[in-house]
Amino acid sequence: MTVRFASARCAVRSPLARVLSRGKIGAVANDSAGREAREIMSDTTKAALRHFAEHGLRAVPVALNNATLAASAAQEEDYRHWVGIARELDAGAAARFETLRRPVEDRLIG
Repeated sequence: MTVRFASARCAVRSPLARVLSRGKIGAVANDSAGREAREIMSDTTKAALRHFAEHGLRAVPVALNNATLAASAAQEEDYRHWVGIARELDAGAAARFETLRRPVEDRLIG
C-alpha cells in the first residue's frame, strides 16, 4: 500500500480564514473634520462626563439629590446645573424628576 502525503493548507488562504477576516476599516462615523471632541462638547456635557466618572452608575441619583438640595436652599443656578447634568445622563429620569418637582421650580422662579 502506498502512502500519499498531503500537505496542510496555508491557514492564511483557507476558505474559513477568508470568511472570518475583516475588511479594511473605512472612515469613522463620528469624524469631526479635525476638531477635537472637547471643542464640540458643551460645558454641561463635560460636567456630566466628569460627574459620571466620579459616581459611575449612581451619577443620576446623586445629581438629582444635589438638585433637590439646591432647590430646598433656593439656589436656582445650582438647581438648573444639577438637573442639566441629570438630563445629559438620563433624559427620562430628569423629566420625571422635573414633573414631580414642578411646584418647587415655580417657587424658585417666582
